[in-house]
Amino acid sequence: MNEREEMEIRMESGVEAGAESESGTGMDPGTGTDKTGKKGRKRKILAVIAAVCVVICAGGAGWMVFRHLTPKGYRDYTVQKEQHYIEYSEEYDYWDVLTVEYPVLSGIEENVQEMINGQLYETAMDRVNYWHLHPDEEVKAFQEEQFSIFCSDVTADVTYHSQYLVSVDFYEIYSAGHPIWNTNITERGLTADLLTGEIYSLSDILEINREFVELWDRCSTERTGEEGWDEESIDLVLSWFLQEDEELVDYESRPFFYITQEGEFAVGLSLDPVLYAAITYEPTSRILCTVIEPEKLTGFRKESQFWERYEQSQTAGEVLPCEDKKENIWLGEGASVWDWEY
Repeated sequence: MNEREEMEIRMESGVEAGAESESGTGMDPGTGTDKTGKKGRKRKILAVIAAVCVVICAGGAGWMVFRHLTPKGYRDYTVQKEQHYIEYSEEYDYWDVLTVEYPVLSGIEENVQEMINGQLYETAMDRVNYWHLHPDEEVKAFQEEQFSIFCSDVTADVTYHSQYLVSVDFYEIYSAGHPIWNTNITERGLTADLLTGEIYSLSDILEINREFVELWDRCSTERTGEEGWDEESIDLVLSWFLQEDEELVDYESRPFFYITQEGEFAVGLSLDPVLYAAITYEPTSRILCTVIEPEKLTGFRKESQFWERYEQSQTAGEVLPCEDKKENIWLGEGASVWDWEY
């Protein structure tokens, strides 16, 4: 073998050895690049993709839990106003004229709908039931002595309606015996949970204490410009809100609230006369009511599902006016009682 042939054999052996060496250390023989680096980068990319998938899946699961914990409520329900109308039924020993407006809810779960509609009707008919339809023995005795007529005019204003809540203001003028001498004005509110049928009272959602009445007084003063109450008056009104005034024998204190169209809170009470206190000699209102912004009530909030519903509420549903609404001939806007010179 000459020197040239021996050199070629060594070169071929060196190439083969180099190829094996490069292959063993992760080098690509054709390009001279590091194959181990490629694999490392690939693993990193796959790890990032996997992490993103985990985040997406976790977020999806969280959204599903949120949707499960937060019911969507009702969007397409209807509140149709109706009127209980009676003009001289001739069923009693006295005349009767009733124009009682009340809302009727439809488009939600049937059992809850029935519960709420029953409460809406009974709230509208509250004073009619007390003085006229379902009197106790004392009221019956008062009727025999005083009644020539019973008339009631109730306006139901659906002030707030969301996917979770509906709130109604009931304003009533009624005459228990005589439209000139025995006419009283009262107000009450109702706020219902569309998902459960629960009716929320003022004491269900707010802590009523002296500080609350002081807040109420400040809000009223800001809105009316009238002078605020003194310490004694604040204590008295607090006893009315708490229904603890033992000296208030001729009136029934009835706190109420409703949510306004702007999402604020109309908070008040009515002093409804009992028996002979209904003799007023002129139309008389004993309503105390003012509007309070929700942020001012933060320190008085009670633990109640109401606040969760309220915070997540958006306008929903449709309110339809009463068809063929009748005017009360004794207490309507054009009635002679308002022109009487007292």
